Amino acid sequence: MAPCLPSLPGRRLSAGLAATLALSLACSLPAQAQADPPALAAARQFDVTAGSLGAVLTQYASQAGIELTAPSALLQGKTSAGLTGRYGVAEGFDVLLRGQGLQATRSVSGAYALRAVPAAGPGAATTLTPVTVVGSVREDPTAPTTGYLARRGLTGSKTDTPNIEIPQAISVITRDQMQDQGVAPALQDALRYTPGLIGTRGVNLTDDSFNMRGFAAGLATTSNTPVFRDGMRQSPAMYASTVEPYGIERIEVMRGPGSVLFGQVTPGGLINVTTKRPTDTPLREIELQGGSHDHKQVGIDLGGPLDDDGVWSYRVTAMARDADTQTDYIPNDRQYIAPALTWRPAAHTSLTLLASYQHTRTMYNWGLPVAGTLRDNPNGRLPRDRFTGEPDFDDYDTKTWTVGYLFEHKFNDTLTFRQNARYYRSDMTWNSAYGAAMQPNQRLLNRFGFIRSDEYKSFSVDTQMQANWHHGNIAHTTLAGIDYSHTPWVRDERRGQVAALDLYNPVYGAPIIPNARSSRVLDTDASQMGFYLQEQMKIAQRWVVMAGVRHDRSRSTIDGVLTTGAANSPESRLKLRDRNSATTGRAGLVYLFDNGWAPYVSAATSFEPESGAVDFNGDTFEPTKGRQYEVGVKFESPSSPYMFGASVYDLRRSNVLTADPLHPGYSVQTGAIRSRGLELEAKADIARQWQLIGAYTYTNAEILRSNAGDAGTAPPGVPRHTIALWGVYRFGDAVAPGLKAGAGARHIIGTSGYVLGTTPTDARLPSYTVVDAMLGYETGPWTLTLNVNNLLDKRYVQSCYYATTTCFYGEGRSAIARAAYRW
Repeated sequence: MAPCLPSLPGRRLSAGLAATLALSLACSLPAQAQADPPALAAARQFDVTAGSLGAVLTQYASQAGIELTAPSALLQGKTSAGLTGRYGVAEGFDVLLRGQGLQATRSVSGAYALRAVPAAGPGAATTLTPVTVVGSVREDPTAPTTGYLARRGLTGSKTDTPNIEIPQAISVITRDQMQDQGVAPALQDALRYTPGLIGTRGVNLTDDSFNMRGFAAGLATTSNTPVFRDGMRQSPAMYASTVEPYGIERIEVMRGPGSVLFGQVTPGGLINVTTKRPTDTPLREIELQGGSHDHKQVGIDLGGPLDDDGVWSYRVTAMARDADTQTDYIPNDRQYIAPALTWRPAAHTSLTLLASYQHTRTMYNWGLPVAGTLRDNPNGRLPRDRFTGEPDFDDYDTKTWTVGYLFEHKFNDTLTFRQNARYYRSDMTWNSAYGAAMQPNQRLLNRFGFIRSDEYKSFSVDTQMQANWHHGNIAHTTLAGIDYSHTPWVRDERRGQVAALDLYNPVYGAPIIPNARSSRVLDTDASQMGFYLQEQMKIAQRWVVMAGVRHDRSRSTIDGVLTTGAANSPESRLKLRDRNSATTGRAGLVYLFDNGWAPYVSAATSFEPESGAVDFNGDTFEPTKGRQYEVGVKFESPSSPYMFGASVYDLRRSNVLTADPLHPGYSVQTGAIRSRGLELEAKADIARQWQLIGAYTYTNAEILRSNAGDAGTAPPGVPRHTIALWGVYRFGDAVAPGLKAGAGARHIIGTSGYVLGTTPTDARLPSYTVVDAMLGYETGPWTLTLNVNNLLDKRYVQSCYYATTTCFYGEGRSAIARAAYRW
């Protein structure tokens, strides 16, 4: 028998089908009937909408988790009424193909093929006997993934590689997991059960900041935010905008240095979110949410082909939220819309246009003093809902626009060209009254205020050429790329005086007395260009070698005027010119055992420019550098419903700024931080009935060199241990069809904090355990879900920063009910 061509990704089995399906069967595939495994024989819920037979079978294969290919000639002119209800896979084929003159057969490789029913002899029955087998659709890392197990990704290589072949720790949070865990309204909510990282600032909604492998990510005001969107930086600065979870399909987390592919990033890792994109099959969903803190939200998600051939497809995702938060007077309001359009003029060419608009209104939560939260206060404990600003003055209002494209063209089976680009703009106004220090009576908080407006613009483009080729028993994937970004932004900030606030009997309405002049006016222009080369070699289907190198050049200029704000205060002109270059690398080795285990070892480096700062002599600083060694093992098998990963690492950051001992108020670049740790992650998706997650993180982070007296201590916001467990159970027909229930727990031990007057031993925050729960029900087109976070209403301090003034409470109990309707 002649060998068959490789099967195509499941998402390419689209309504058009003309090009992709013609390649699916190049040879005859013999039918080989076998008894269904229990997982396939068991009935499951299907919701397959009517349409062309090709589109219907695409939906069915995706929902059933099988691989199905067919010649386009068998599908032309055929339609199907679809399928709704609970069926075994064989039963579902029987219903969909009845009367079509077609049957599903299995190849020896385990794939499904559609073929015409052989002509019946005299007196022979003409019944259809579809045959089902164990199989899997090749996962598309940009499309919806059923369940919690995502086997492929783009973040680790930019080349659509199985995650098990990446010699670095990677976690993927699918849309199904986000829905079960009730992710809203912040990105950090989606990462609660992921090892190696934790949110840093309680329930703040103004920024996406994390602590990753012991290193703060996203805590600066320049361009080191750790969040990327579709492989490009989400925003050029910390407070410019945040990710709206409703608009993303999946989240990929790569822990450890990622500079070889992404340039200027923290050594702890990065987060790459995938935008919801046009679908090959019709998608129509509307959802309503309501819950604690007067939470009200409506969302709509529409998508599908625009023509019968599948050349054009679209997606429109939109939501509006009107809500409060656990802190008095702080709103959580947002409007978001993201249209997308894909054009596929041929099987080898695609262009996707993406745009978005997001308007956020909230306020910054500055936290509360140490005395009254972490420590005793003679006046009592401060409540979680206490607001330290001024309700009629404080405001954070940001409007963000983006437009971009994702282009891909395959010249042949070897060469593929890709280019992704985005233009970004954000206008922000931020007024805030904030605490400075407690008065001796431990109840009055001294305050200052500021009025600030920022305008950010950014253009990013990433151009890649990929070559897939063979030499003997070695399969090569070579990637060469150039990325460029240009970010101009301006800031006008005016500071002022605010009366002190009695935290135990707050009376708001104090006047804000702004300074006569702007305290700070900055005009910044930054650009970066990186050249990268990566080689992946798969030797005899056993050894995977990955090596990459990158060279970056960055430039920034800052022109500004600084004053004390008084009417006749002298001006201090700021004029900084900074040019940097750095070369980073990554190398790793993976061995693939037949049983699914894959040990690996890797080394990687990173860099981040220190823009906007000079030493006593007026010289700019060198980039900070990161270096990591990592050893780990992964387990994954297409026939297994389990995934597992374990990693140990040694990560160091050098060229860290620390106080200049000879010139107060200045810095020198002699600091260093080290982080060593262990991370474990396990996921299971058993027969679509049990879905389980387990994660453990041990982090030993230490400041090695510092002139601030904190050498030997841990950087703030780093837990020593985190343990997270989550599970969802779907009840069968015998109990309650469509019903599911889930619960999870997160135990955090020994988070470090900046607290003056403490020793390294007692600077650890108290441990805490938070329990979450969910209940869901699916019936026909309806999905009803109730999520309760912090079910037991545990009161805890998540982190402490800025000496004595700021500790952040974690979120108390909150519940959100969701009703979604698909048609």
